[in-house]
Amino acid sequence: MKKVLLMITLPVCLVMGQDQPELPGWGVYVGYGQMSATGDDFGSDSTTTTGGPGFGVSKGVWLGGMPLQVGVGLHPRGWKWESESDGFTSHQDWKLQYLDLWAQMPYPLGPVFLGVGVNVGMYLSGTAEVGMKGEILGYELDESFTQDLDSDAFGLDYGLNLGVAYPIGDTGAQVGVLYVLGLAEQTVGAKFNGLFFNAGYSF
Repeated sequence: MKKVLLMITLPVCLVMGQDQPELPGWGVYVGYGQMSATGDDFGSDSTTTTGGPGFGVSKGVWLGGMPLQVGVGLHPRGWKWESESDGFTSHQDWKLQYLDLWAQMPYPLGPVFLGVGVNVGMYLSGTAEVGMKGEILGYELDESFTQDLDSDAFGLDYGLNLGVAYPIGDTGAQVGVLYVLGLAEQTVGAKFNGLFFNAGYSF
C-alpha cells in the first residue's frame, strides 16, 4: 500500500513545483500489450505473458490546476499457463479484450515524459485456448481447441499505470511504454498486469 501511495503522490508533488506545461490536444494511439496475471494459482514458473493489440483516443485537460491526459481505448488482458509432468504438456492461453477509461498525470523529465495514473476497464469479450500434448498408453496426443468466453466471464478491472513517452521532435508523434498494475481480483483469483508498447499522434 505504501508503494501505491508513493506512485500517486510523487508526481503530484513534482508537478506542483513546475510551470504549467503545454498539454496535447486530441490524439490517437495504437499498440501491443504483453499481459499476464498474478494470484495464488498463478505461479511465476508456470504463468507467462500473452499478447494482443490495442488502440484508442486521448485528450489533454486541466483538472483543478492539475494537468491530465485522459483517454478511452480497447486494450488486451490475459495470461498464458503451461505445465509439464512426466512428458505430458498442457497449456492454456487466455486472451481478453477490455474497454478502458484512463487518466494520467504527465511530468516532463528531459527529453521524455513520465506519467502515473489510474484506469478502469469493462470486460467485452475473450477466448481461451486449451491444449494437450504427450503420450498416453502408447498413443501420441497433440490436441488443442479454442472457445469463446461468456460475456460475464470476467468483471470490472481497475488499477494503476506508470509510463514513459518520448516525443519525436515537433511532429506530434511519440512512442512509449506503459506498465499496468491491476488491483481488482477477478473470478479466477487473478489480478492483471503487463506492459503496453504504443505509438501515438496528437493533433
